[in-house]
Amino acid sequence: MKKIKTCISYVISVHVLALIFMTLQRLVLLTTNLQHIADVDSKFSWISSALLRGIWFDNVIACYISILPLVALSIVGLCNIAKKAVFNGFNIYYIVIYTLVFAIGIADIPYFNYFFKHLNSSIFNWNEEGGTTARMILEEASYYIYMVLFVIAIISFGYLVFMISKKLLRKEQQNLKSKQYLIYVPTCLILITLCIFGIRGRFGYNPIKTSQAYFCDNSFLNQLGINPSFYFMRDVIESSKSHYNVDSLITESEAITIVQKALNAPHNGEGESPIVREVVAEGEAKKMNVVVILMESMSYDLLKIRENGKEITPYLNSLLEKSYFFENFYSAGTHTNHGILATLYGLPALFDRNMMKNVDIPLCEGLPYILQQQNYRTMFFMTHEAQYDNMNAFLLENGIEEIYSQENYPREKRRNSFGVADDYLFEYGLDKINEKSKDKKPFFATLLTVSNHPPYIVPDEFKATSNDPQYQIVAFADNAIRQFMEKAEKEEWFANTVFVLLGDHGKIVGSQTYEMPLSYNHIPCIIYSPAFDNAPQRLHQLGGQVDVLPTLLGLLNHSYENNTFGVDLFKTNRPYMFFSSDDALGCISPQYFYTYNFKAKVEGLYKYAENSAENMASAHRQEADSMRTYSAAMFQTASYMFKNKLTRTDK
Repeated sequence: MKKIKTCISYVISVHVLALIFMTLQRLVLLTTNLQHIADVDSKFSWISSALLRGIWFDNVIACYISILPLVALSIVGLCNIAKKAVFNGFNIYYIVIYTLVFAIGIADIPYFNYFFKHLNSSIFNWNEEGGTTARMILEEASYYIYMVLFVIAIISFGYLVFMISKKLLRKEQQNLKSKQYLIYVPTCLILITLCIFGIRGRFGYNPIKTSQAYFCDNSFLNQLGINPSFYFMRDVIESSKSHYNVDSLITESEAITIVQKALNAPHNGEGESPIVREVVAEGEAKKMNVVVILMESMSYDLLKIRENGKEITPYLNSLLEKSYFFENFYSAGTHTNHGILATLYGLPALFDRNMMKNVDIPLCEGLPYILQQQNYRTMFFMTHEAQYDNMNAFLLENGIEEIYSQENYPREKRRNSFGVADDYLFEYGLDKINEKSKDKKPFFATLLTVSNHPPYIVPDEFKATSNDPQYQIVAFADNAIRQFMEKAEKEEWFANTVFVLLGDHGKIVGSQTYEMPLSYNHIPCIIYSPAFDNAPQRLHQLGGQVDVLPTLLGLLNHSYENNTFGVDLFKTNRPYMFFSSDDALGCISPQYFYTYNFKAKVEGLYKYAENSAENMASAHRQEADSMRTYSAAMFQTASYMFKNKLTRTDK
């Protein structure tokens, strides 16, 4: 009987021992970075939260390592063949594996202290300079303490692992009796199941990601909870993925020169952002509240759909009559993460890449960050889990102070895998905005809807709108916005608020003429405020999500550093608007639609206003080349900025 007890006790004991050692490493990281939390109130509470998240992540790594011994030793114990040689073999297994884990964990401390980020795949960039790198490490005396800590950790851990096995094996060993199998077989299965769940890390439809460590607006505390081995492993996986790019179309130096000219940006020095330019407003800034509503899959074409003789977006169409309405407006990409990055931070979508999902989170200039610096309260409301697409981690690192997500809503309000429906999102969001507005501090709030995304959950009262569920759900989404706006209109803060309503991207609407469907990028952009005197205006100039930031700050008369690819659409006319899908780039002029498909290496030039399918790229070579060069330059410069960490100027 004691053989199986010995096996189980051994695995659990080493598992707990490993958690203790990893926690001690985290405490060393904390003590060497106390300056980053000097201004944090309630330090004990915040630090405790970060450390608990750290144990959570450490347990994931420990479960990865424990699963093999747990399965093997459960079988060994149940077969009554537990012997010293078997345990010595697993002692060596644990010591070898945790040598690597502790090496990453302890090396991460000086790396973090220098770079303010965890050890990541960028260290492989030093492979060709191995000798120089080794000398750099060995010649820096401050690193010696970490080398000593590593040696102490491995010797101590190894000694304790052997002591655990020796002590457990010293006890009298008894074979299992037949009836005891009814106890220990289920026990082993439960422990193995718990270990597998520990690897997954959480309930929900996604396993644990680094974003789960992010819980506040202090960057150090957010990063403190991440296990260095987990971070390193995820970063290596992400960096190994291949993505589409425009390297074959234009060089970095050519691209930067073209973009600087297009954006009227000064030629900054090496190591500085190539596009940052100072915007100086005349007169006093308007301290108005800002509410951005990012509407899921809201294609411009949906505003024109009539079913059973009625509009499916009656409220949005009525709002056009009292707003600035940009009708030639385009999403940066075809995914929600693209829409968030472009709308809030003015950065293009780099084809199939999700820049928010990077383990090494890019720091970006943006509306939340700029307005936060100007004493705005910043909030973000989503329907689904906070870690979806790494949203909570990215947003908390980039100016959003408060995030509200599925975790905040009652379970009975959830409608599908994307959480709550739009009507509840707006109901909850309005209550929170009302609550937060009482301190008279201006606020910036973003509400990200989701109902217009499969699976559609259509309330019965909207099923008569159309026979097509994809139009029924649009009518529901439109009505949810109407209810929010009409209720908000009764609040004191409403009169001093700017509302920006736009699609996060579009969707397929009707038949499509082009391989790169325009309805997926052509979206409405509506800017409304009861304080605007010269609205409504229907604006025909080209624009895109990257233009929201400078256009909005222009309306508010704010001075700021523009480190985005956007322009103030009230002051600048774009010659072209660029955008992307996963494997293609698109560019629009008032007359032509240019496309380039990376897979097929095929380009097209079409008179889209006429819905013409004739490819005119060869006949109008100069126009095609100009549009390709302009759009490729934008994407290449954005890629350069992300790669060189130039997306925020005051890091």
